[in-house]
Order: sequence, then structure tokens, then C-alpha cells
Amino acid sequence: MTLLTDTSALGSAYLGDEIDAEWIGNVLFEGSDPIVICELADVEFASLLARAKSDGRIDEAGLTERLDAYDDHTADDGPIGVVPLTHATLVRARELVLRTSVRTLDALHLAAAGLLADASDDTVMILTNDARQATAAAALGFALYART
Repeated sequence: MTLLTDTSALGSAYLGDEIDAEWIGNVLFEGSDPIVICELADVEFASLLARAKSDGRIDEAGLTERLDAYDDHTADDGPIGVVPLTHATLVRARELVLRTSVRTLDALHLAAAGLLADASDDTVMILTNDARQATAAAALGFALYART
């Protein structure tokens, strides 16, 4: 099984101040299943950290520390694989927004998951903290990774 993790779950793990932060952190960094993200998360994660700083959840040093850790984790030799945004991802995401009520950025994550599933014999599951993303993923036939 491969877990495609969206930015909401990444935020929980890296910020560490949400109720499920420890569980998600364990899944991402202690689990045995491969973890991947859509390349879109690079921008979304930076935005999430900027919002957390603006809200007073972290300071500038905390932002830099978390962004550096994310960069290390998503490097070629890091524990989190990055699925690139390609033209095929955009085409698949466009199809999703035209036939479902999925939001644009969620469609990009789900399109990346779909393309990854198409190219692999491995089951791709979605790890998200976003209720709308989870609903869209389930409606499109993706299995959601849940606490066991």
C-alpha cells in the first residue's frame, strides 16, 4: 500500500498542535508504507506555514525549522516521495472538476493519486484531515487511510 498524503495531514504532523498530530506523524515517519505527496504540496505547505505564523501558532524560527524538515523529508533520499505535477495530472484534474464537485486543488491531489495507482500494482490510499477532500476521494473510489 502507498499513502498519498495531502497538505492537511502534513500540516498536522509538522505543526504538532492538532489532536491527531502524533498519530499522523507516526504514520508518516515511523510506518512501513511508502508515503507520497503531490508536488502541489510544496506550495500549499509553505502557505500553511505562513498562515500558522500569521495566526501565532509558530514563529519565524518555527516556520524555517519546519520548512527545512519538509525539504529534507521530500529530498530524493528522503522518506516522502513526490509525485510530479505533469500535463497528465492537469488533464485528469480537469476531468475530475468537470464531472464532480471536487475543488481544484483537491482534484490535483486526487489526479496525482489516480495516475500513481494506474502506474503501480500497489494500492493507493489517501491520508487527509480535510473532510471535503475525504468525501471527494471516497466518491471517486479511493480508499481512505484511517486510524486502526
